[in-house]
Amino acid sequence: MANLRIVYDNAADRATVTASSTAGSLGTANLKTNTKSEVWRSTAASATLKAEWSEPEVVGCVALPFCSLTSTATIRVRGYTNADDVTALFDTGEKLACPYAPFGSWDWGLQPLGVNAYSFADSAYGVIWFERLPVRKLVIDIQDADSTLGYIEASRLVAGSYWSPQYNATGEPQLTPYDTSKHERSDAGDLKTDIGIKYNGLTFDLGVLAPVDRDRVWQILKANGMSRPVFVSLSPQSGDVMQEQMYQLYGKLTRTSALTYKFMGRHATQLELEEV
Repeated sequence: MANLRIVYDNAADRATVTASSTAGSLGTANLKTNTKSEVWRSTAASATLKAEWSEPEVVGCVALPFCSLTSTATIRVRGYTNADDVTALFDTGEKLACPYAPFGSWDWGLQPLGVNAYSFADSAYGVIWFERLPVRKLVIDIQDADSTLGYIEASRLVAGSYWSPQYNATGEPQLTPYDTSKHERSDAGDLKTDIGIKYNGLTFDLGVLAPVDRDRVWQILKANGMSRPVFVSLSPQSGDVMQEQMYQLYGKLTRTSALTYKFMGRHATQLELEEV
C-alpha cells in the first residue's frame, strides 16, 4: 500500500470530454460540475470516455466519484502523447474500478436507484492509478457487465497528477458518515424521523511533513482553500479493497487548517474534508 495521495488540480476540467454514447441530455458536461444530481449517463453497460487537451497535462489518476459501477466493473486507461497518435504512450490494461462497491444497498422497489443514491452516501468511487506522465489525450474504457441498470452513470470525472508525502498520515484518521435526519417525538410517544441526506467526512493528520511536502501542502491550503475540491485516497492500491474504497473522498475542506512548525525541518497540519 502506498502513502496517501491527493489530486488537488483536476486537469479534466480543462479538457474536451466526449463519450461513446450519451442518454438524452445527460451529457459529458455534467462530468465537470460538483453537483451530484448532474450526471453523465451512457446508453449501455459499456462506454468510452475521451479527454483531450491543447497542451500536455501530467496525469497519474482517473477517478469517477459518485458513480453507478458495481464491484466487478473494469476500467482501462490509455494515454497518448498527442491527440492524433495511434500508439498509446501507456496502457493500464483492464483493472477493477471499485472492487468493493457499496452502490445499490438500498431497496427502493422497482425504480432503478442510479443518481437517487448519491445524496445518501451510497455510491461507488471508480479509481485507477498509474505512472504520472504528460499526455494530450486519455481514452477511458469502462465495462460493467453485471450492472442491473443497463447503463453507466457518473457525476464527476477527475483526471490529473497527484501529490504523495514522504511520510504517511499519522494518528487515527477518522471516517464519519454524517446524517442530517432529525428526530421528533410525537404526542403519542413515537419517535418520528424526518429523513435527511447523508454524506461522508474524512479527517486525518499530516504529523510529519518534510520541507518539500510542507511547500505542497501550503500550496493546497492556499490555492484550493475551502471552495475547490480535492480527491483524497488514504489507502491507494491497498490489498484491503474495502479499506481503499472507504477511505477515499472527493470533497472540500470544511475549515482552514494551520500549518505547524514542530521542530527543525518538520511541519504538521490536519485536514478535515467533507464530500461535495
